[in-house]
Amino acid sequence: MIIENITFNKNKFIISFDLDIDITITEDVLVKFNLYKGMEVEDNFREILHKENSKNEGLLLSYKYLSNLKTTQQVKNYLYRKKINQYVIDDIIIELEKKGYLNDYDYALRLIHDSQKINRDGKNKIIYKLRSKGIKSNIIDKAIREIDVNLEEKNILYLSKRRFKNRGYNEKEIYSCKNYLLNKGFDSELINKVMENVNEK
Repeated sequence: MIIENITFNKNKFIISFDLDIDITITEDVLVKFNLYKGMEVEDNFREILHKENSKNEGLLLSYKYLSNLKTTQQVKNYLYRKKINQYVIDDIIIELEKKGYLNDYDYALRLIHDSQKINRDGKNKIIYKLRSKGIKSNIIDKAIREIDVNLEEKNILYLSKRRFKNRGYNEKEIYSCKNYLLNKGFDSELINKVMENVNEK
């Protein structure tokens, strides 16, 4: 099979073969294979170009999508929505990980930090967030070891005191506050331990 012509159209290159077969590719793919008019290639070369071009387009989409930190699963879902073939997505993920664009463990650590420092969430809610992002269980298990237990206690103390200041301190509000803290993701045992030091003052 021979490349009969190479034309440029709207930031893409159209490769025309002698068997009345055309394929549109990006400049990166053109350069990678050093394509030129009259070049003789194998019969399956069109399929090779198609896969490489899909991978290249997927990487370009991923780089734009990763302007904000994302998980591996989020990128996979995004590329799937953009109609990138699954076998190409797998190759893209490997390359993004090699280049340091994807790192679910780092993502998990950042989420833990922000959840504790900004949202004042407890461990259970943080784990739920990590799972909802599609992060694998072994990565979550490793990352949650970095949860600051002392900060959890401080957050419980802060949240409960703030709630009592606004709502009053009585048996009904104590019960309500414990439920609120459970919904924030704190363990009941830790809630009870910290709230022993909380009073109406």
